[in-house]
Amino acid sequence: MRRVSLLFLSSALLAAAAPSGARPPEPPSPIFLADLPNPNDFTLFANGGWDGNWTVGYNACWIQRISVPEGDYARAYVGARLGRMKNFKPEGKAPWEKKAYPGVIYMAAASTSDWSRAESVPLASTEDIPYEPDAASAVSGTGESRWFWAEVPLKALRPGQDHYLALWSPTPVIDPADHSPVLAAGWGTREVNSWVWRDGKGTYPKKPETATSLTVFEPAIALKLVPAFSGTEEGPKVKITGIREGKPKGKKPAPMIVWSEVEGRSVEKAWVEVSADGKKWSRAGTQAWSAPYVFTLEIEQIPPGGKAQARVRAMDGRGNAGASPAAGIFGGVTEGGQNR
Repeated sequence: MRRVSLLFLSSALLAAAAPSGARPPEPPSPIFLADLPNPNDFTLFANGGWDGNWTVGYNACWIQRISVPEGDYARAYVGARLGRMKNFKPEGKAPWEKKAYPGVIYMAAASTSDWSRAESVPLASTEDIPYEPDAASAVSGTGESRWFWAEVPLKALRPGQDHYLALWSPTPVIDPADHSPVLAAGWGTREVNSWVWRDGKGTYPKKPETATSLTVFEPAIALKLVPAFSGTEEGPKVKITGIREGKPKGKKPAPMIVWSEVEGRSVEKAWVEVSADGKKWSRAGTQAWSAPYVFTLEIEQIPPGGKAQARVRAMDGRGNAGASPAAGIFGGVTEGGQNR
């Protein structure tokens, strides 16, 4: 079976040969395993145009076979590139106030196709997937398809063996094509390493060979392995540089705009969290995948009481996270933010 893998070359290889007194070696970059070696080559179906019926949902489970190389790993992630999440206008809302059909996309990874529920992990909430555009009305939240990643236990992997990855939704409402997101694809060959099963009803097949085999197009389903590193690692350094009132839409109160700076190696994403007391935090709004790291907090997302706080968190490609100090949304900075 063909195995395609990509190791993003780390400067650690150069640092290992550096003279004494040079800066310490950097941790190696993750290993990307998929049917195409470049994660940016999966640009079909999920960005626009013909979708090929590559929807992911309650009755559409996608399976990928991947060989895991020998090695010493610190973390492992399953991932898929998703886009064009279907959305609707809630009753009583303005035409532009669209919401995604509510649900969760799951993935599983195992050395056999006989996955167990314990090996299944939530990959993405439907509200985080870029929305399907509408030629007849304005829709916020549209954009290019994105890679989503979820950590899986290392014990689920057996280096040196083939593994099966499954992608589906256990949410019944994510069923017809007009309720579902689209899985990205790339140009491939006629070799069979992947399948789609359309009779799952929220589950996955025990034998992928009973599903429909895929050729010509390769699904954007991948495994990301983080090599072990004995040195010290730090998460991204994050700070809030300002919180200002935004511009109101229609009769709604003006939102608050959170500006931040993120520094780090291979920063993957950042998001804003809010709290009423500085102890319990919850994410608000969408994630930012690249700079500028600026976030809009609608009034209904801000805890009531006038003492609400915000902080910005970020994560790098190896899974290290960092957080800014907390800042009062309506003025002032509080203690407690830290990298971790």
